[in-house]
Amino acid sequence: MAKTLLKNKAISSVLVGAVITLLLTVFSFTNLFNSWHLKIADTLYANNQSSDEIVIIGIDEKSTYRSPEGLGQFSKWSRENYVDLLDVLGDDPKVIVFDLLFDTETQEIPIQMITDLKYGNTDQTYEEFIDANSTIIDNSIDKALAEKFYETENLVLAFHSNNGSPIFPLNKFSINAKLGDVIAEVDDDGVLRKTPPFYQDETGYYSDMGMAAVQEYLDAEDINVTPDSLTIKSATKEIQIPLEEGKMNMNFFENPGHTHISFIDVVNGDFDKELIQDKIVLVGVTELTSTQDTVTTPLSESKIIFGVEFRANEIQTILDEKFLTNQSTLGKIATIALISIALALIIMHLGAILSTVIAIVAIVGYYMLAHVLFRTGLIVNMVYPFMAIILTFLASWVYKYTIADKKKREMKSAFGHYVSDKLVEEISKNPDLVKLGGEKRQVSVFFSDIKDSTKMSEQIDTALWVAQMNEYFTMMEKVIKQVGGTIDKYEGDAIMGFFNAPIPQENHQALAHLCALEMKKALAILHKKWEPEGKPLLEFRIGINTGEAIVGNFGSADRFDYTVMGDTVNVASRLESSANKTYGTKIMASGFENSDQIVVREIDIVLLPGKAEPVTLHELVCTATELTEELKTAIQTYAAGLEAYRKKDFTTAIANFEKLAKDPPAQIMLARCQALAKGEQVAGLEDNMVFRIFNK
Repeated sequence: MAKTLLKNKAISSVLVGAVITLLLTVFSFTNLFNSWHLKIADTLYANNQSSDEIVIIGIDEKSTYRSPEGLGQFSKWSRENYVDLLDVLGDDPKVIVFDLLFDTETQEIPIQMITDLKYGNTDQTYEEFIDANSTIIDNSIDKALAEKFYETENLVLAFHSNNGSPIFPLNKFSINAKLGDVIAEVDDDGVLRKTPPFYQDETGYYSDMGMAAVQEYLDAEDINVTPDSLTIKSATKEIQIPLEEGKMNMNFFENPGHTHISFIDVVNGDFDKELIQDKIVLVGVTELTSTQDTVTTPLSESKIIFGVEFRANEIQTILDEKFLTNQSTLGKIATIALISIALALIIMHLGAILSTVIAIVAIVGYYMLAHVLFRTGLIVNMVYPFMAIILTFLASWVYKYTIADKKKREMKSAFGHYVSDKLVEEISKNPDLVKLGGEKRQVSVFFSDIKDSTKMSEQIDTALWVAQMNEYFTMMEKVIKQVGGTIDKYEGDAIMGFFNAPIPQENHQALAHLCALEMKKALAILHKKWEPEGKPLLEFRIGINTGEAIVGNFGSADRFDYTVMGDTVNVASRLESSANKTYGTKIMASGFENSDQIVVREIDIVLLPGKAEPVTLHELVCTATELTEELKTAIQTYAAGLEAYRKKDFTTAIANFEKLAKDPPAQIMLARCQALAKGEQVAGLEDNMVFRIFNK
């Protein structure tokens, strides 16, 4: 029962799919190939167009040139630079975000302030200068910046949650500012793909920098946090952000793509103020020697991403609502199962080449589908479905080889030498058509033999004779298989074959007759080749008989052949040898039924030794399309002579047969009629064929 079920391809396909699904599901819970998934999934990120609502004011290489071209080394900047920046920006931006930590007091008095005091370039007296800058905690530079921050609307300042030990900006700087966390949590491979949108401690929730900027930009009135989502509500808009383990998956845009303006150009007023009008302006370091705030993202293989650029991508992800979610565990399992079962069902019914093509198409197709789904916001698994395709391909072929196609291989092995590749394939697809035991069946059996082969083989070199015979057999075998015949055996220079086995052929007799005529044409082609080569021109005789025979494997337990046995076979053999020799014909057939395809003529009716019933002999002349008027006249003349012969009107018979001087059967019958007309005795024609005059 189990063995029978396993041979059912549909059931086996489901079993193969189920086993592969179970195996890959176990692997998926181990996260063994998670790094592979992440790397392949990184290729799905498209270069989405960057938003012009976000502008980055970069502390770049140009800004850190020495004065007067730049503002000098970043680590020695005076906070007066930020005051100058905010003076220029004014109220034009909708939101101003500083991706900089203002968590310490100014430690040093800038040399420029001391120089201005020395040369009288300031309104301050020495005593006033000392009074304003005598303590770190209460110096004029930080006072000026704190006042500027306080005056600035929609200001976001950075803080760092620092794994539970947060670093906040000084209170005097953040009185009127919203705080944004700048923590970055990378995956195991060091790539930043997600960010926690908020930080929570005993005092409440703090948004991360991108989230804080969006809240200010939208004038958000309320934020609602659940384990799976975060909702931002404003008077005009509501955005629901999907979360996974409390983190938001980042989408990424052109790298770099957001508008960049040099810090020094803003301070100098050397920029188009339309660029910042009602925009989100982020201020951060974009120069490598001045910061270590760089991250690796799925799009940063060729260009490094600065922290401020990462925040720009986060802000746009939220504003454009281009959120990404990873495929659920259930969805992943369902995908694996669907691919495994569907692919197994397909491969079970295909050959090796088509199966390989389908597997490759499945791999490419899934990757393309992953791109399409990614654009809708879904990140499907990029490892296990590919593994499912490969494993299903291999498992299906192992199953086919060991179970499903075992019988087919046996059939191909059994019949590969007998019939054409086309018939072998048909047998392998429908093994029930063939019974490897013996069975009775109507068949058309043919024998072919080379005339005077023994004499010719003695007259030429053995090697040359063998080579010529191999060429002859190769050509004849090709013809027989093309027509649909089964080659039984080679015996010396003879070929035995049959039709209507191992698979049924409704027109098996017509096929056998057509095969003989095609072999005759093939021999003519060989003659044209052999004649200039000086080789003997072989002639064959063919006998064909249609009747009932036993078909199957015959032989010992260790050695057997697929063949036909019975009286039908014996008659075919005698037709090839005795009948053809007696009447000088090349292709003799019996058991004949009228056919529109083949032109025949009745030669005679004879009684074979051991047969109680006479056998009607027909000679195959040509195909219906090849019948000429000359042949048609000759056939009619012979038929008239044969009819007169059977009526013992030997004078009329002789008159007709004399008209066919070049026709061997007519000349045989002529001699017989002449002898009978004289009253002479006609001896038996051959040892195994007895002459009688049979009337129809």
